[in-house]
Amino acid sequence: MDAYRILAVCGAGLATSTHVAKTLQNGLDKRGMTSQIRTCSVAEASGVILNYKPEIILATVSVSSIKNPSNTKTCSGIPLLTGVGASALLDDIAAYLKSIR
Repeated sequence: MDAYRILAVCGAGLATSTHVAKTLQNGLDKRGMTSQIRTCSVAEASGVILNYKPEIILATVSVSSIKNPSNTKTCSGIPLLTGVGASALLDDIAAYLKSIR
């Protein structure tokens, strides 16, 4: 099965989105799921969404600040950044990804 395409978005596309991406990838690996995670800044998100076609978007910025030209599910990645609620979010993301395939 192909890897799940995921987009992690933060203000500059560097530190927090990379941390969220690594945490998410480790969590999905432990659940037996293969993922391909790309990071970007909020300013470039709409173009990346159109070209990369992620199956889910995680944001460390306000979800409403992302111009999402698709109907891709978008959720807050803050739990993966802070650790508070991370396990529940990982379970929710894994269940969602499995449900769309």
